Amino acid sequence: MTILSQTASKSIVRPSILILVAVTAVNPLALNLYIPSMPSVQSEFSASASMVQLTLSLGLLGTAFIQLLIGPLSDQFGRRPILLGGLVIAVLASFYCALAPSLDHLIFARIVQVAGGAAGLVLGRAIVRDTHSTNEAASMLGYVTMGMAMAPMIGPVIGGILDDLWSWRAGFHFTGLFSLAVLIAAWINLSETNQYIGQAKSPKDLLRDYRQLLGMRPFWVYTAVSAFAAGTFFSFLGAAPYVSRALFDMSPTEYGLYFILVAGGYSLGNFFSGRYSALVGLYRMMLVGNLLTLAACSVLVILSLMSIESPQILFAAMFFLGIGNGVTLPNSNAGVVSVMPRLAGSSSGLSGSLVTMTAASASFLVTLVLSDSLLPMGLFMAGCALLALLFGLVSPAVTEEE
Repeated sequence: MTILSQTASKSIVRPSILILVAVTAVNPLALNLYIPSMPSVQSEFSASASMVQLTLSLGLLGTAFIQLLIGPLSDQFGRRPILLGGLVIAVLASFYCALAPSLDHLIFARIVQVAGGAAGLVLGRAIVRDTHSTNEAASMLGYVTMGMAMAPMIGPVIGGILDDLWSWRAGFHFTGLFSLAVLIAAWINLSETNQYIGQAKSPKDLLRDYRQLLGMRPFWVYTAVSAFAAGTFFSFLGAAPYVSRALFDMSPTEYGLYFILVAGGYSLGNFFSGRYSALVGLYRMMLVGNLLTLAACSVLVILSLMSIESPQILFAAMFFLGIGNGVTLPNSNAGVVSVMPRLAGSSSGLSGSLVTMTAASASFLVTLVLSDSLLPMGLFMAGCALLALLFGLVSPAVTEEE
């Protein structure tokens, strides 16, 4: 390490949990606050539901692919400039969404908006790893994710109220103002945390870093745990609209209120992760989280086989699944960025992209097996949970080999 690097290391200041929560919340808030307004957008532009759906699905895919660039760029140029640049893009795109003259413009602006906010998702994790040891990082990520989980919990409520009081465009004004406030706070309070700036010198080197990560079994194992754990939750999201409407005749308001249980469970799991990961360690926390997730899915399957199905049973199971995910994901994410600390940004971005694509696939594939019962959804989710557990079980052996 050079003297300059040593000096930089000593000058690193750990950011507060509040600022990390804020920067990581920009993307999920942008995704979720808009959802209640999709029918209003469809009505204003006289578009089909499938076309309006592109404002959501393409945004999610944009999040997956942009993570491949954000991580390496932050390893090369630093976390701070890439994060601030992403937030600037999110602010400008949010206000353009509010002014969009056509659905085509809105779709394009949504992709840019969500992709800009994704900088916080990737770099929030990388900054935590820059400033904490592996177990400390898992603990801090638990607290950060617990706070970030408030975005999908309250986002739809805020979006719905703004739509009812004004219009769907008001939601984008709100998102733009929130992103602007986060940008200002990050500009003032967030210092550079990357000690290895400039070690990747070209696109060829960035591809070499990805190849190096893809050749490391611990990276694949931790990513697989994250992907299949998240797959259980996104399977539920993909099936929930059909289940709530066709099986239980639930209104959107009822569904929204029940969904608070799911988000609340996830936040509680994040709290447990933040409280105990540093004491218990990554492996045991992943084991507990995956077992709880599998148990929740298994109970849902067993009760469905007994023809015992109700909204209360479904969302009670999802509450415990949320806890399991909240315990598992901060620890598997901490494992990912700890595989090679020099490439924490690249690790976070590459893994995040793979996890997002896997989860998005799960949300679509589960719709192909739905019927007039909770059983197909429960079995699909249980399969994802079992895979997450199996990959978690082999993680200690694979990590020791490396």
